[in-house]
Amino acid sequence: MQIKGKVAVITGGARGFGKRMAEIVIERGGKVVLGDILEEGSAVADQLNRQSKAGKVAVFQHCDISKSSDLQALVSRAISEFGVLDIMVNNAGIGGTLPWSEENDANLSKTIDINFKAPIEGTRLAVRHFIERGCPGCVVNMSSILAFFPTEFSPVYGAAKSGIANFTACCATLAQRNPPIHVNAVAPSFADTVMVRKLASKTKNNIFNKAEMLTVDEVVLQMIRCIEDESLAGDTIRLMPRRPPLVHKGRKAMACNILANSKL
Repeated sequence: MQIKGKVAVITGGARGFGKRMAEIVIERGGKVVLGDILEEGSAVADQLNRQSKAGKVAVFQHCDISKSSDLQALVSRAISEFGVLDIMVNNAGIGGTLPWSEENDANLSKTIDINFKAPIEGTRLAVRHFIERGCPGCVVNMSSILAFFPTEFSPVYGAAKSGIANFTACCATLAQRNPPIHVNAVAPSFADTVMVRKLASKTKNNIFNKAEMLTVDEVVLQMIRCIEDESLAGDTIRLMPRRPPLVHKGRKAMACNILANSKL
């Protein structure tokens, strides 16, 4: 899908991958709705509009992605502000817990709700909109390299991100619709973001050495690829420092008759 003229909802748009994603979408001729619990997202949207030569290109809306109503509000905002939703970027997330075995149920549930349940709900709402409108659409989900490389220190986070990779693969057949809906994901290793830097400050593990991290742009350019490369469908792009991006070649869903009589 070409980004020019398209409208994207980006969760976690106040910082890191989300903010940079918004900048690139606008550079390529698109418009964005930024959702975040951080109110600094409002200043990000204001700055993007001041820099734009195409009028209003960005709006911010407070969004707690663990609430379906907040995610639906983002979709509705895209339609009310710009007339349409074309791209859903489920970027927002939180880090794992250290050590996970000492955390309480509420915090572990929050890790699952934000990193696993929320992207599924964001995808569902976007796909339903695309189908009802009869238009092509694109969803980008955020997985993690920990989905493919189990670690002792963050099993709940890794399990949630593994679920996102599997869920994305289950959406592969949506690309066979007419018009097509592409759902893809990016699974980066640790990147130089505020969230990771805060985590790194609590440990001396060399895995958090800045020299061993991805840059924000390295990750975001693959998120853009998930939109623009129409050969991708249900795919997850794995990213490691100093290595070329790798499209995960795991099993993906195949069309069957179970959904033949449903909207999907």
